[in-house]
Amino acid sequence: MTMQNARPHAREHEQQDAKPADDGQPTCRSRQHEPGRSLPLAPGLHVCAACRDFAEVTLVDLPALFDLCADGFDLRPYGPAEQAGEARPGELVPCDAVASVRAEIRTVLAAWCGLVSVERRVRGPEELTVRKLVGFLAVHLHWLCQHAAAPDLVNELTDLTAAVNATLRPANGFRVAVGACPHAGCGQPTHAEAHQEGDEPYEVACDGGHVWAPERWLSLHGTVVPRQKKRD
Repeated sequence: MTMQNARPHAREHEQQDAKPADDGQPTCRSRQHEPGRSLPLAPGLHVCAACRDFAEVTLVDLPALFDLCADGFDLRPYGPAEQAGEARPGELVPCDAVASVRAEIRTVLAAWCGLVSVERRVRGPEELTVRKLVGFLAVHLHWLCQHAAAPDLVNELTDLTAAVNATLRPANGFRVAVGACPHAGCGQPTHAEAHQEGDEPYEVACDGGHVWAPERWLSLHGTVVPRQKKRD
């Protein structure tokens, strides 16, 4: 299936003018910034340089985060109340929250691919897999950052990573500090998270909401993610 004739997502992206700073220079209006602390727009873009970099890194990480969500699927025990045709012992049954997050990732990415395809009059990805959608958007990322809806792209990528983080993080888990968040303007404490002590970490996340797959963190920073300690 191609996306050549796809239409943008039904949710309209607000296209508001960037607000000027005190010196009259337009500033970024994504939610990455605290009120009153927005950064100036990068030359020729509708977002700041930090948000442009955030969009690039998050797009690269999304396929791994999408795959990580698959680890959040439940194993439903087989009991006497199970009916014919329902889950058998050991059969994976998706949690509603996990399935919803995975569907939202694909929907959001497809919507932005549709916008690019329509407005640039280019053929979209041939397959609606997350990796193909991300690859297409990565090729057109600079154009997207020049688009008036660029802050909405950053906001939606922020929401997706936050949703993955919230879905995967257990109520009582384990984590260990691995340093400060490398995203420009963030610097929040960053931890590797695991479901229980001794497990391999399932993600690396900062207190500001930025999320990486453990192998992505290793490739970016050359830092081995240690085994987890009990969360306070």
